[in-house]
Amino acid sequence: MVDLIILGLWLDALKPPPIMLPSEFAETHLRLPASANAIPGPLKLTRYQAGMIDAFVDPKIDTVVMCCSAQVGKSLAVDSLVGYIMHCAPGPALHVSPTTARAEDWVRDRLDPLIAASPALRAVVGGGRKGGGDSLSHKMFAGGSLNLASSYKSDDLAARAIRYVFLDEVDRFAASAGTEGDPVALAIKRTRTFANRRIVLVSTPTSRIGSRIAAWYIRGDQRRWFVPCPECKAFDHIKFENLIWKSGEASGARLVCMACGHHADEVERRKMVELGEWRTTAIGEPGIASYHINELSSPFSSLASVAQQSDDAVTPEQKRTFHNVCLGETFDSSTEIELNASELQARSEPITAPYDNRIAAITAGVDVQGNRLEATFLAIHRDKTSSVLNHIVLPGDTSAPQVWADLDETLGTTFRLQDGRQLPISATAIDSGFSTDQVVNFVMSQRKKSRRIFAIKGVSGFDKPAIKEGSKIKGNMRVMLIGVDGLKLSVAKRLAMLDLGPGYIRLPSHLDSDYFEQLAAEELRIKLVRGFAQHAFHKTAARNEALDALVYAVAMTSLPNLIVPSQRTTAPEMTIAEMAKRLHESSNRGSSQLKDISYG
Repeated sequence: MVDLIILGLWLDALKPPPIMLPSEFAETHLRLPASANAIPGPLKLTRYQAGMIDAFVDPKIDTVVMCCSAQVGKSLAVDSLVGYIMHCAPGPALHVSPTTARAEDWVRDRLDPLIAASPALRAVVGGGRKGGGDSLSHKMFAGGSLNLASSYKSDDLAARAIRYVFLDEVDRFAASAGTEGDPVALAIKRTRTFANRRIVLVSTPTSRIGSRIAAWYIRGDQRRWFVPCPECKAFDHIKFENLIWKSGEASGARLVCMACGHHADEVERRKMVELGEWRTTAIGEPGIASYHINELSSPFSSLASVAQQSDDAVTPEQKRTFHNVCLGETFDSSTEIELNASELQARSEPITAPYDNRIAAITAGVDVQGNRLEATFLAIHRDKTSSVLNHIVLPGDTSAPQVWADLDETLGTTFRLQDGRQLPISATAIDSGFSTDQVVNFVMSQRKKSRRIFAIKGVSGFDKPAIKEGSKIKGNMRVMLIGVDGLKLSVAKRLAMLDLGPGYIRLPSHLDSDYFEQLAAEELRIKLVRGFAQHAFHKTAARNEALDALVYAVAMTSLPNLIVPSQRTTAPEMTIAEMAKRLHESSNRGSSQLKDISYG
């Protein structure tokens, strides 16, 4: 009899744990630590959180996408799933954060305190002791392990096969993991040998351009949290357009039912959210369940809070933050910009010397071709508008010295203002991608004349800064790297402005139609690459040097200390006719290609 009892105990011990939904496990076994939660103790999920994490065990789903605002508990959803696999469905797992620092912060501030507070996790992780598979970068548990990775490090993403991948805040991931490519694709590739793999992507979206989470949400079945109207019982998901209030009176915000017109207050909203349910709104790719929810459906926020955040969002950057963080939506109208050469020329205006007294500084951008140099001169006004003063073409073989002498003379001219002041060029950018030796020599010679001039190199990627210092070229000087994609996008948006205001770029009417065609010579296109929406500028005309030169001049406006003293300079003032005459005298190449416009 004793033997039978012992055998029974052994058999009971060998039984697998009962199958539980992730939400059931989380609420039964997880304890929130006081160090990281306003309300510590047993975890209580919202209904929408439970719905998102329970999709993790749906056999028809292998990818869960959470495109969410802040204040909806998406981080707790990820924590719950990590705890679930450690205790109920062990296997090799990978958690990827934007950076190594963010990965370590997540472990130190969230995961380790959760493990310490939850006996069920404490019993399985690292054998219940520090060391032995329990560190900031690696967690061992019975039947599996969790590795922590950075989106910037390809070595973190290219090791052994993984069954579970958690990709946290993917819109803040590196554009490329070193030289290996998209870190999301690299991490997901590690799961291909597991038929029962699970992939979780979570993020607050950023701009439409390059938003990974928005692209993945569209690939899925686009589930939204539908709630019933307390009056007519009609179901709909809560949209920002349903929120009404008087500006400055956020406390009176109400939700309007589109079906019956009922105005729901905060008490009713909370009851509506509690009775909600996830509903698909699209037919997505098989296996991808995608979820979207914002603060209007969150018990951690309120109607008044959302209304106040909207009132406080005044500048474009504040509005972007409001849409991204509060509404969980992308915000960037730039993808809809289309420039038309005729329209640009139609809004041009006379811009000649003497120039507006409000000009604070002048920059120049120089594009280098094999048989010519092209330069744009841009004035920055004190009201944060800009004006293209001129665009000229200097013909000549750029491997020979003459055209560089012409450019030297050009950059030495000044621009006369209405009050008699003469402004020199504050900073010049010159493309070093062509005739690099000549560019380096020219820049060095200009600096001996105390001119602020930089050899630049364009780098692609919408996440690149406008300008930053790069490596040395030809062993002599450092090149300045400029983020051409972001700058072109900025220039396109500014050229598309219809009303005069900060950012507006005035265009001169004395330039011919070819100049305006070059300004509109590129368009932003979207294509899917391995399921991801990628944006890139593509030429729609043969020539785009005017656009490039303007972009280079705009890049210079990011430099500090551009504003020059108001006193008159001693640099020579020269009209374009005088310049053309000197060029003709110095070279029999002729000056017919120069734009017949006035410098002042």
